[in-house]
Amino acid sequence: MIYLVVRLTWVPGRAAEGAEYERTVLRYFVEHGGEIIAAFKPQAQADGLPPADEVQILRIPTQAQIDAYLSDPRRLALSPKRAASIAVTEITISERLVDYS
Repeated sequence: MIYLVVRLTWVPGRAAEGAEYERTVLRYFVEHGGEIIAAFKPQAQADGLPPADEVQILRIPTQAQIDAYLSDPRRLALSPKRAASIAVTEITISERLVDYS
């Protein structure tokens, strides 16, 4: 199983468009076998700014499924909408969980 933590920062004034884009493409992610564990808006840091506008915790069984999602023609067709609404995307990927039990 592959786990992904995705941090998104919207283009200023384009949060609604960014969220709509994510709603759409995350449906494709699920169609490719992925699971949305959680998506949330992080609390502000000490300086009052959030570390990102949205954080997603996702998982998907294989790299081949990630590749299929990333090359999905429906997702690729939305690239202009993504570019206009999402300023920064940071992704952390791992197949290794840490067991603290």
